[in-house]
Amino acid sequence: MKKLLLLSVLFIATGTFYGQTAKTQEKAATEKATKATTDAKKATDNAVKDSKATAEKTKTEAKKTTDKAAKESKSTVEKTTADAKKTTDKAAKESKSTVEKTTADAKKTTDKAAKDSKATADKTKTEAKKEVAKTTDKVTGEYNGKKVYTGPQGGQYYINSNGNKVYIKH
Repeated sequence: MKKLLLLSVLFIATGTFYGQTAKTQEKAATEKATKATTDAKKATDNAVKDSKATAEKTKTEAKKTTDKAAKESKSTVEKTTADAKKTTDKAAKESKSTVEKTTADAKKTTDKAAKDSKATADKTKTEAKKEVAKTTDKVTGEYNGKKVYTGPQGGQYYINSNGNKVYIKH
């Protein structure tokens, strides 16, 4: 644009210095105008070409930056997801281990309590039978297929299937 203006000013200024005829002046003016137009067109084409190149370069750089940001974002998301999965798996494994340990401990405690309870019951039953056997009571007869004992004060009883004394009323 500046070149066109400069050429126009030069064209006007040069017309005043030469004493040419009208046809020569007209021909020279036409040639100069054509040259100026051509130069202006070339300048415009170069400017457009430079603009396109700059725009293309900017577009390419923007795309590279966007792609890089997207790739980094995707990588970060994948890493965060993997870390979260590892943490969740670890917590689940620890929880399962704790539940199994607690269950095993509870089972051991229950089994031990049941065993102790059974042993105590067996011991009590055995002691009751021994005590019945230790009595100095005398066998004095039979009642419903069971031996009848007479105690030191004269009470009569028999021993049932549970090992308990059942007194007979007369």
